[in-house]
Amino acid sequence: MVQRRYYRQIIIRYVGVPEPKENADNEIDYVYQCLGLGDERDDVGRHVFRALVKAGMRGEGILSRDLMQLSEVSQAAVIYHLNSFQRSGLVIKDGRNYYLRGRTLAATLEEMENDMQRRFGHLKAIARKIEER
Repeated sequence: MVQRRYYRQIIIRYVGVPEPKENADNEIDYVYQCLGLGDERDDVGRHVFRALVKAGMRGEGILSRDLMQLSEVSQAAVIYHLNSFQRSGLVIKDGRNYYLRGRTLAATLEEMENDMQRRFGHLKAIARKIEER
């Protein structure tokens, strides 16, 4: 049996900075869009991401069944987004629960930034090696 290898890919988009509002959902949506996870038309993805962030703030994971009930969509649609978030390195699954990788949004972003810096360091080392030849 061949094991499929998923490559993590995250896109950082520049999205106009929203006007300051005391609305956590708007700020979560802004992070969602900046990470290239979806856009303002992707209601299911936004709902799933919001629920993951809020569960992380409580120190909890969340079941796909609970996500399905929150967004009133099919479990297949929820699982599709959770799998996409896993491939991006944003979400991990532990048992039946899904968590943000760093458990909180800030810790998750910190881990992803560290991953990016390690990969860029490796790429720069290869570039220097190429240029020395």
